[in-house]
Amino acid sequence: MQHSMALLTPLVQFSRRRLFWTALALLALTACGGADDAASNGTAGTVNQLLSEPGAGTAALVAATPTRPAPALEPAPPMPVALSPDGERPLLEAIARSYPFRKQIETKEQTGQVRALEAARIEANLDQAKLDLAGIKRNLATLSAGGLPTYALIHSVASNGSLNAWIVLPDGGVVAGATSVPYVGLGTLQGGLGVDRIAETRGPQRQEKQRLDADSEVDVEADLDTGIGAEIDADEDADADVDADNDRGAGKRDNSPESIRKRQETLAEAAATLLPGDIRQVLAAGEGRLLVVPVSDTGTAPYAALPIRNQDDFAARRWSFVVMQDLNVLAGDSSGFDMGKVDLSKSVIVGDPDDMRDVRYSFPALPGARKEAQAIARELGIAEQNVLIGADATRKNVVRAIDRSAGEGVIYMATHAVADAKNPLTRGFVVLSQQNLFAGELRTEQFRGWDEHQPLVVMSACQTALGRVFEGGTFGVARTWTNAGAGQVVASLWNVSDRATYRLMTRFV
Repeated sequence: MQHSMALLTPLVQFSRRRLFWTALALLALTACGGADDAASNGTAGTVNQLLSEPGAGTAALVAATPTRPAPALEPAPPMPVALSPDGERPLLEAIARSYPFRKQIETKEQTGQVRALEAARIEANLDQAKLDLAGIKRNLATLSAGGLPTYALIHSVASNGSLNAWIVLPDGGVVAGATSVPYVGLGTLQGGLGVDRIAETRGPQRQEKQRLDADSEVDVEADLDTGIGAEIDADEDADADVDADNDRGAGKRDNSPESIRKRQETLAEAAATLLPGDIRQVLAAGEGRLLVVPVSDTGTAPYAALPIRNQDDFAARRWSFVVMQDLNVLAGDSSGFDMGKVDLSKSVIVGDPDDMRDVRYSFPALPGARKEAQAIARELGIAEQNVLIGADATRKNVVRAIDRSAGEGVIYMATHAVADAKNPLTRGFVVLSQQNLFAGELRTEQFRGWDEHQPLVVMSACQTALGRVFEGGTFGVARTWTNAGAGQVVASLWNVSDRATYRLMTRFV
């Protein structure tokens, strides 16, 4: 069903409507599943990118210490020289070109319709771009003053097709990099990491296909100990019942030396593409929090697992990652979400719905999600009426409970989810008992109290950060939660086992 080892990171505070989502950081790539595309394989658990959590008061994000000691590394390289003010002109032009992309997704949020892109008026928009870049620098300085150096990574596709990247440093300096070949997207990443086959045995599957063994899972410890990622300390007594339900022996990842080499090469190629030139050297020289402003599908990369100084030096050892909804969030001056204002006792917990229905998919039960929801409800001291498990996890009951909480707590859902790359609103949904909750309904939902309080929404379900890819980023279930008024969304990318997600998320909470 779900994930594999968490990075805890403190949230940045921004405006209510323009919030950003984060995705769980998947360090143990060998335990993760995947899908050929979001339209053909939703699922119950997932992971990849980074996850967020409370700092005191403002937004101090802190990366958790990995359970496996980091290998000895060569000395950090020097920080690259920042661009001169004149050298920042290409970044200003890229910001000016991004405005039509942002407007297109805003229209999708507001109307559900896809609006044709307007021609970018670069010269006319340069003044606004200068204001936005100044706002980004100001916000990074403010966030860094809280103790955790905060950087911003901005991606843009150039007219020649190359992926351009800029890192804005806490002191306002800018470092640039660019790929030497056209950017063609991240479509080959999952195949190179070997996650496609495992995805076929997990989560929702098309009804017309022969049902595979969805209960078959991999031994998590064996998967993790492959040189790619960090391991989880397993409490075998506490996890015994979940283990019994999941360890069936099928769908195991190929951990031969050749397959491990291929995964390492895939990650190295992804790092060279997403962190080109001096961008990667900034990460090798520094540490802290990196706010990613994506273009196209670059927000769906496993940044935490990318190798930096060498193939064993994963970015997550020194960096936490937050994917921003758009550049306007990073440049804005309002302070929206504050985890310190969330009343955990008023949270709504949903887990392992019974009677899961859809005309296109069949869904396996999720014993790990049930156990996860029960454990988290106990940990947070949630009232019984706000713990909806099995047959109680109907759409009607969930919406009522969310209204009762009035936005003051966490909305936590441990279930299946389906993302759709073509029709994210009408075919993307969170699975509940009898009737699912569709992204299109979330886009227009008016939850009581959300104008005053902006809750944290945790989607402990696969592919909730996926959807339709636009030039300005990805539109799907996570983004519709923010449109409804959520202060922040923890979402996920790939399909991972039910048991691994239970272990990850109980530690996260």
